[in-house]
Amino acid sequence: MNSVIMRYAFLTARKIVSEDWRNQGRKLSAIEPRDITSLAIAYLEGNPQLIEEAGEAVRNSPRLRTLYERREWEMRRLRR
Repeated sequence: MNSVIMRYAFLTARKIVSEDWRNQGRKLSAIEPRDITSLAIAYLEGNPQLIEEAGEAVRNSPRLRTLYERREWEMRRLRR
């Protein structure tokens, strides 16, 4: 899986977890960043469709698609 898609999916999961935390009336300053990261990873593992949605978002965004293609090119170059 391309790192651009995985990073986008992770950031989306982190955003969802943070919003959920705030919607419960909690402040983000009350939780450690590593705990938010752990929650985001768990959320991503429980919602694999988020990776598919991230792939679609990357393909539909010219800027992200460029990053994706550059990363693919770099990976092919390293495999030689």
